[in-house]
Amino acid sequence: MELLQGEQILYRGQPSPRSSIAFFARWGTLALVPGVLATIIAANGWPTVLSVGDWWVITIVLLVLVIIRNTVVRHSMRFMVTTQRIIVRRGILSRTEQTTALARVQNITVRQTVVQRLLGVGDVEFDTAGGDPRDADFRFVGITGAHDVVRTVDFRAHAQHQDAWNPSL
Repeated sequence: MELLQGEQILYRGQPSPRSSIAFFARWGTLALVPGVLATIIAANGWPTVLSVGDWWVITIVLLVLVIIRNTVVRHSMRFMVTTQRIIVRRGILSRTEQTTALARVQNITVRQTVVQRLLGVGDVEFDTAGGDPRDADFRFVGITGAHDVVRTVDFRAHAQHQDAWNPSL
């Protein structure tokens, strides 16, 4: 992400590994189902299409796919707040980069599920002025210190607002 002349980075981040715990709890548990069910069925003496060992190989492959998917998604997102802009970059092979001026930010929302609160992570949503609502969706997902990011943006936006009203600064 190229910086503009005179622009400084106030925050740079990506989703925290802790934000993946809920994902792993859901999808990792689901990936365990084939092996666990095959073991229960075999313990009761019922016939299975594949051997129990084969079902556990399928389970391990599913678990590896869950880990790979999470790692790729988490590492493909980058978030940045500078003295002038908010930038969200997504993607590895194909890439989408969203940028908006801090002056366009109207509302900031921090969302935390119960699990996210326990883990100290959260999502920060920035609502911007005008334009297509899909293009105005700036969201930092699963970051550590979500409230610190909000304070940083609020402070900088307030400072820019004061500078606009007082040209002598």
